[in-house]
Amino acid sequence: MNVEQFEGAELHLHVTGSISAALVPWWIHWLRQLNPDVVVNVSVSRSATQFVTVKALRHLANGQVWTDAWDDPKLPAEVNSGQSGAAECFIVFPATLDTLMRLAQGRADSPALLMLQVTDRPIVIADTLPGSNEIVESNLKTLRLRPNIAFAPRVTGVRASNRAAAEVGFNLPGAIAVANEMVKKGSVHE
Repeated sequence: MNVEQFEGAELHLHVTGSISAALVPWWIHWLRQLNPDVVVNVSVSRSATQFVTVKALRHLANGQVWTDAWDDPKLPAEVNSGQSGAAECFIVFPATLDTLMRLAQGRADSPALLMLQVTDRPIVIADTLPGSNEIVESNLKTLRLRPNIAFAPRVTGVRASNRAAAEVGFNLPGAIAVANEMVKKGSVHE
């Protein structure tokens, strides 16, 4: 696998409630080892806290880490303007079906969704979809219409439920490569 460093100075990971969220601490550690000077901000959906603790992520990330809830005292004020510190891009990692459907519908019922709805900065989706049908495909098509949204390349993974091989977008190295491309193209607020 060809691994690129993140070419920016700051990024934001939004962790949603897939069992793959349990692997996020390892990936943040990997990201910080490869990119020691990059600031990593993290938001964690309430459903993701079933699989990973915010406290663990606070020890691993070197930027802002907060729960995706309006009552979190660590919630940064800039989420209302589509920003997370000085992050040049957002990576939804892992991106659950629920999160993608809410994002496609234009919902902003949590701080992270509001931030993602109003930002003009690149958003890379690293999905963990359990399957597909016409409704799922229609919503993914809607997301692809947004010029600042792209999807991480698919890789062969293993389903947690039955250990069967499956194609997934839960691919942080691929997501970083896509983010670098998008930032270079100018899909980022100057």
